[in-house]
Amino acid sequence: MMKTDDAYLLGLDMGTSTVKAALFSADGVQAGLQSEEYLLTPDSQVVEADPETYWQPVVRAVRRLLEEFPGRPEQIVAVSTSTFGESVFPMAADGSPARPSISWMDNRSTAEAQALIERVGVREIQMASGQGDVGPTWPATKFLWMARHEPEAFRRTAKFLLPDDYLLFRLSGEMVAEETMWGSSLVMDIRRKAWSADLMEAAEVTAEKLPALTPACTVIGHVSRACAEATGLSGDTRVVAGAMDQMCAAVGAGNIAPGILTESTGTVVALLTTTKAPIIDFATKVPCHIHAVPGMYCLLAWSPTGGLVLKWFKDRFCDEEKRRAAQDGLDVYDVLCDLASRVQPGSDGLIMLPHLEGAGFPEFAPSARGVLFGLTLRHGKSHFVRAILESVAYLIRSDVETLQDLGAGADEVRVLGGGAKSALWNQIKADVLDLPIAVPANREAAVLGAAILAAVGAGMHRDFPTAVEAMTRIETRIKPDAANREVYADGYRRYRGLFERLKDLF
Repeated sequence: MMKTDDAYLLGLDMGTSTVKAALFSADGVQAGLQSEEYLLTPDSQVVEADPETYWQPVVRAVRRLLEEFPGRPEQIVAVSTSTFGESVFPMAADGSPARPSISWMDNRSTAEAQALIERVGVREIQMASGQGDVGPTWPATKFLWMARHEPEAFRRTAKFLLPDDYLLFRLSGEMVAEETMWGSSLVMDIRRKAWSADLMEAAEVTAEKLPALTPACTVIGHVSRACAEATGLSGDTRVVAGAMDQMCAAVGAGNIAPGILTESTGTVVALLTTTKAPIIDFATKVPCHIHAVPGMYCLLAWSPTGGLVLKWFKDRFCDEEKRRAAQDGLDVYDVLCDLASRVQPGSDGLIMLPHLEGAGFPEFAPSARGVLFGLTLRHGKSHFVRAILESVAYLIRSDVETLQDLGAGADEVRVLGGGAKSALWNQIKADVLDLPIAVPANREAAVLGAAILAAVGAGMHRDFPTAVEAMTRIETRIKPDAANREVYADGYRRYRGLFERLKDLF
């Protein structure tokens, strides 16, 4: 039961297609959640949008949240943010857009990425920024593209903002450069947490066009009058600098110190492990980022295919299961996992390489493709589904072992994303990794992580360990089944051997 004097925290999570807004009490109880979808339409290599495309869904989600909230807006002590990264918002001196925002998916700056490599060098860029893969995704390449192709818009730009900065600006009216956002910009030195003169010169951008670097969890102001009028929030609510969504999700899952790894199986597979210092590895080029937790860093390993493989199989070959799910009011993925549960571990020798869109960390083989190996007359649809689930677990094991070799291992894996809903898939991951799997009680880890940042920044909890202890819970812990250790060790050896033998053919 909510008391009239209870204090609440607002977490905002702005993804590439969905905005979520949620209220939490100081002990992590969710008091409301609203979401809004929006659409960016790529035009060939061009992906840009009016910044209002991002802001108006936030306004609508917050308004609906407050309409259902039985308390008063003044009870919301602080708000913080979780956003995707790398998109660029060029802003004029009066706070209006100097041009439409340029999405991280926009590929027009390929030539500028090559120019950065030639001017600075791949190793030098990675040593400073933590990013070993230099392509058109990164903001520095977009700065250089604007300077070359849109000099008038570049001149009009007083400040370049990234997604978290833009959301914080719309909330508070203050322009800051939130550190976790800018770690992958290719103009920041993540060790010194300062602008890199060499990288800025290569990108042809000056410090005057960049806001002041600001650590996550910093109070930057209060909800502005314009924001209050648009959303219904109180001008007394403090605005706390947020973090990139992967770091916020890690915080929301309690991954704030070395020894814990968060793994998200959504469309892609993403793993984040917390480290005390930057780890720069030129062989794997694993991205190294500044963590939302003060003084911490993190490695962010990812692969372009994860849950996407299961979705592909469902869409192409499972009309019968989709009809059954619709008829019985079930989730079609639950129907597929039930099929897979009827097959013994190891899928009767069927092995899959899940690289339908290329292999990511640690192989980085974009030309790799999916493979089904060991197919016999006894294999059926249920085997295919189980082989897909096991293949993603093998992929994750490869990632975890490589991170272990880099000194960033884990004693426990906390699972997030759509894949975490499947008890069978979680057990397979525990068995393949031979590590305990923990399932957080709140599946909206990024928006909860933003609320935790708000709580620490506003002083409702004195530090991150205290806030995480109070606001996060583990719903289930799954231990590896020793009976499956040998079959999955053999399956993993075959998985690795198959990739090694085929990589020259891709």
